Parts: sequence; C-alpha cells; structure tokens
Amino acid sequence: AVPEGAPAQPPAFTFRYNEGSRAVEIRFAEPLDRFRPVNVALTEGITSAVDNQPLAPWSFTFTTGS
Repeated sequence: AVPEGAPAQPPAFTFRYNEGSRAVEIRFAEPLDRFRPVNVALTEGITSAVDNQPLAPWSFTFTTGS
C-alpha cells in the first residue's frame, strides 16, 4: 500500500507495437486495483514508425471497474 499523499509507483507492464494496425498494446503484469483512475501518458521522445517524426505527447485516462 502507498502511504496517503505519496506518489504511486506505476504498475509493471509490457507493450507491443503492431505495425499492421498501427496500434500499441499495453499489458499490465498484475490486475489493476478496482475503481481506480488510470492515466496512460505517451511523453516526448516517441517517434513515428512510418516516417520517424516525433509524435506529439498525449495521454488518456480511464477508471477501472469491478
């Protein structure tokens, strides 16, 4: 458990890029906690597999269910 107010450590994960569908698959090593917000952020330094151009940073957030 993380002490209240302390930053949470990101969960362990692996990822795979599917060139055919241009999709990134993210798999978490353990199930995520129930009813928690999750933010996935792609930060600076990622380049396009098509033309090697830098991608704009972006993120998305979702909440886990039961």
